[in-house]
Amino acid sequence: MKKRLRKKYHIGEYVELGFYIRFRYQGGDVYSQDGLRMLSELDADCLCKLGLSCTLLGQEKGVCTLVAHDAHELKTTGQQLEAVRAWLLERSDLEEVHVSDLLDLWHDTCE
Repeated sequence: MKKRLRKKYHIGEYVELGFYIRFRYQGGDVYSQDGLRMLSELDADCLCKLGLSCTLLGQEKGVCTLVAHDAHELKTTGQQLEAVRAWLLERSDLEEVHVSDLLDLWHDTCE
């Protein structure tokens, strides 16, 4: 396949890797003042330091879902994933923490 098409379809050297994060915030609503503070800490103290960015996909039935990916090249590594998992598991205000494996952000789905 030609380079232009690989880039268009995000395959080969243009694959964009990331991972999903799911957790239940003990305070209930992640959009509350304390919940937003926790999300800010996640971003500043964990993701940014690892060169990651995230998108909040929302909260449904108390379970918050985010997608995290490299902020520049979208070539997220397993080391970044494990560091985020460790940070989340250390938090006492989070329950039911689940971090997916690395996945192709264009072609895989979150299970």
